[in-house]
Amino acid sequence: MTVVQPKDNAELRRALAVLVAQPDVSPVDVNHQIDLLLRYAEERGLSLDQCLAAKEVDRIIATCLYVDSPGRTSSAFIPVTIGTDTVARAVVTLLNRSSRRAQLRGVQLLQGLVRPEAEREAYVYQQADFQLLSQLIYLESDLTQPVLPRVSAPTVTWETYTPGNHGRFAKVIEGTYQDSLDCGSLNGLRDIEDIIASHRATGRFDPRFWLIGLLDKDPVGTILLSFVSERPSYEVVYMGLLSQWRGRGYGAALLRRGVEMARDRAVMALTLAVDARNTPAQKLYRRFAFREVSRRDAWIKILSSPDSISQVSPIAGS
Repeated sequence: MTVVQPKDNAELRRALAVLVAQPDVSPVDVNHQIDLLLRYAEERGLSLDQCLAAKEVDRIIATCLYVDSPGRTSSAFIPVTIGTDTVARAVVTLLNRSSRRAQLRGVQLLQGLVRPEAEREAYVYQQADFQLLSQLIYLESDLTQPVLPRVSAPTVTWETYTPGNHGRFAKVIEGTYQDSLDCGSLNGLRDIEDIIASHRATGRFDPRFWLIGLLDKDPVGTILLSFVSERPSYEVVYMGLLSQWRGRGYGAALLRRGVEMARDRAVMALTLAVDARNTPAQKLYRRFAFREVSRRDAWIKILSSPDSISQVSPIAGS
């Protein structure tokens, strides 16, 4: 087996075909998916340069793509279907090579999403030293409905994000992580500025949709929304309460404001993801008519400083 980096667009397309191919998907549909992926990357300014392929003779048997994003984060993409143990071993090799290269680029957090039933894909991440962070439940509220649920909530005032209050937002966001049930094992592992950079890079950032809820000028929590143009819809990128305000209805106040802002923009839906272990949040979302659309297991790998590696491993090898 030889590990290579696609040298031109034609070879990149062949590598991406292995990434998205499924038994019941025709070559025409695979090409269409590749076109959509390339267009999406171009529109979002995303680089597909961090793509590695495993070849046997002249045939690509596995592909791994890392897409870097602000906040020293990179998302790993592996074949949708890993049909054999040979391919699984090749993907592990690609993940390990790609991880070392990401470390040298200064990436701190690697993340990959897997369908809960995809046992071989989960095994591959485990063999590449990723850890299971949580199962994420993806929810959405249909904003096209003529009448949305009315949920009572305390009255709060709102502070909108500006460069001048960046530090205040950082302090509130970081404070909401205390004893949080959402992906709690990440707490303390990432710098707050990296976290904020990741939130800003999700969808289309608009500071008017980043809010702190206030009670008598004291923060109770925050809600951050981002516009997703592909649908169109808004996503709750993050919502959290400071620990002293939990269980007192302020989560409903934050979410109600988010629903109101999204609906005022006449979008189709408001979406979010929640940790499967966070049952209080799920109960709140159900009150606002959010429904489950899918689940994914989130696998992560925390990388150390690039100073710990003396040189990058060669691309070619066996």
